[in-house]
Amino acid sequence: MKDNDLLKPGDTIAHSNKQLMESPEIAKIAETVIERESLDFGPAEIGYFLVYPNLSKYKAAKCVKASREVQYYSGNNYLIEISGEMWDMLDQKTREMVLFHQLLHVDPVYKAKNQEWKMKIRKPDFSDFYEINDKYGNDWYKTVQATVSSLYDLDPKRESKVSL
Repeated sequence: MKDNDLLKPGDTIAHSNKQLMESPEIAKIAETVIERESLDFGPAEIGYFLVYPNLSKYKAAKCVKASREVQYYSGNNYLIEISGEMWDMLDQKTREMVLFHQLLHVDPVYKAKNQEWKMKIRKPDFSDFYEINDKYGNDWYKTVQATVSSLYDLDPKRESKVSL
């Protein structure tokens, strides 16, 4: 093995320049959305995070199922992560719509046979867009795309690639 393949004492390890912050503000807005939309997640616990500066230039937010280890240490079954710089620039209505969209991915299912809850992620499909679109329209989604595009100086052709 070559000597330069090994980490030596005193060597620095490059870390991601992304900062993950738990967000009580998002949790509070989520409570409002959950109550208003009558969403029921059974016993599922959701953690809300801002990622600074962003998740990526093209991913504004995401919902993931927590790993076994994360569940053990945090008590969260799901994690909703939102790009911080974008979040800071959004108006209240758009923030609520981003959260509503992410919350629609949370899909705990009760298995009567085993008498236990199985935490699943609802795949993005048009039904969640329809649910939001029918009630609120899709201007909020265009606002997210335009905000991210202006933040990262994306080519107008790439603006449509920004997703949640």
